[in-house]
Amino acid sequence: MKGETEGEGEAPGDLEASLLDASRIEDDVQEEEPTAASQAMSAALGHDLTPSQTRFLLTGSFIDILTNISVSFIFPFLPTMLEDAGAGPYQRGLIFAALPFGVLLVSPLIPPFLWRVGTKAVLVSSLTLITACLCLATYAGPTRGGTKLTDRALTRCVTIWACSRLFMGFAVAGTGVTVLCLMTRHLPRRSHVFANGVLESAIGVGYMIGPAFGGWLFELFRWSEVPLIVNATATAMLVPFVANMRLDEVEDDEEEGADGNAAGQEGGDDKRGTVGMTMRLFARPRFFAAILVLLAVSISFGVFPSTLPPHLQRTLKIGEGSVGSVYAGIAALYAFFTPFVGPLAENGGMTNPLGAMAVFGASLMAVAHLCFGPSPLLPMRFDGPRDWRLWAVDIIGGGVCYGVGSAFGFVPLLPLMQAAVVDMGPKYLEMTAGVSNGVYYFGELVGQLFGAQIVSVLGFPWASTAFGVMLVGSCALFGLVRLVVKPPATVVATLEAERVEYEELLLSRSETPNLEDTEGDNR
Repeated sequence: MKGETEGEGEAPGDLEASLLDASRIEDDVQEEEPTAASQAMSAALGHDLTPSQTRFLLTGSFIDILTNISVSFIFPFLPTMLEDAGAGPYQRGLIFAALPFGVLLVSPLIPPFLWRVGTKAVLVSSLTLITACLCLATYAGPTRGGTKLTDRALTRCVTIWACSRLFMGFAVAGTGVTVLCLMTRHLPRRSHVFANGVLESAIGVGYMIGPAFGGWLFELFRWSEVPLIVNATATAMLVPFVANMRLDEVEDDEEEGADGNAAGQEGGDDKRGTVGMTMRLFARPRFFAAILVLLAVSISFGVFPSTLPPHLQRTLKIGEGSVGSVYAGIAALYAFFTPFVGPLAENGGMTNPLGAMAVFGASLMAVAHLCFGPSPLLPMRFDGPRDWRLWAVDIIGGGVCYGVGSAFGFVPLLPLMQAAVVDMGPKYLEMTAGVSNGVYYFGELVGQLFGAQIVSVLGFPWASTAFGVMLVGSCALFGLVRLVVKPPATVVATLEAERVEYEELLLSRSETPNLEDTEGDNR
């Protein structure tokens, strides 16, 4: 805006409008007389959410669950199938890297696309594309039996799987970024950490169900088409449900009011374009430091799908179903702990606990990498798959540290990025969701594309150790930046104004008499 320095704009006014709009929405909900069920849902989730906001959060969580089941159900059986069919490390890495590459390409473009066509169109088309990709993969093979494929058949198999995963990546970007943008748009910013934890818990549930579901179905039928068909059917059944949601109508109502996330406010009229807005985000050192931790965490996530199942099968002599159960256990821990990150981090609107949690979580993931090897740096030697100490270190130690650490290491990062640029306006908060999703899948792309080659050169124990060192290094750099670089005065002022106005809102509510009690007294 003319006559104002960058980032100073109308941040306090935006916050006031957001809080007033939250009160307006609550008044509307009271006029509609919400049912006891919707009130119970809001009370169960808590966090000062209206019933409509609670229903949206649960719907977004269900979409994330089903999407991530579609992404992860192939993890237990596809790497081994491809290896038995004659696919080398590069070909296996290409297939697994295709999905994060697709998400990386599309994610930064989703927020501007949402502003033009609406959220419902993006969600419906993305779920339809996921269904089509799962159907396409049924033609890929390889055939059951563990026989080597001819060069022509192997090329066909790898090509179909890679194309299926690439286009599924486009669709996953559509669902994931849209849900995050809706959270940013419709929920008060004080609840973003909590809501992000709930959504990440849903992703963990998807990663818990997917590998267990896919691994046991494959082990039961020895036919990869069965889990593909079942998954495609479930995704197709979700499309009509999403098509009947009132997402775009809700957005129109909010834009007519005084919502702080409306398009006409500072950040909504930004003419820099997608690239310019992204560069402005990266110019903030604290934002960039959080991005580096996110990149390290996502590389760690990306390494395991193509390398951990064969390693566990060789060292522990377990089948695909058991490998899927290991994934399910890690994802269950992730899903259990993620909802607690928000309540634990809340401290009067300050974001410092989030930084400490991110460092703690990423460091715990580094410990898990040492256990999964097990790392040669550990002062222990094992006597093969029957040694209970190997199971304790590899499965229990590695699994518990990774499940708990990934929850605390990943969930705080998006709120930390948004807090670093909160003074730039609501459109930048939505752009942050797209950029963070793209960076996450870029890390997965790197991990899945090069993880198998690194393991084939170094061996799994040393490769896992190297990735653990990478996590520790990113945490050290992140902590150094937060100690040396102070946030801009506009960010501090915006966060403080948000905290003060929220306290005033709570105080005004506590002083408002109960209307039902007043009516009873008048009688």
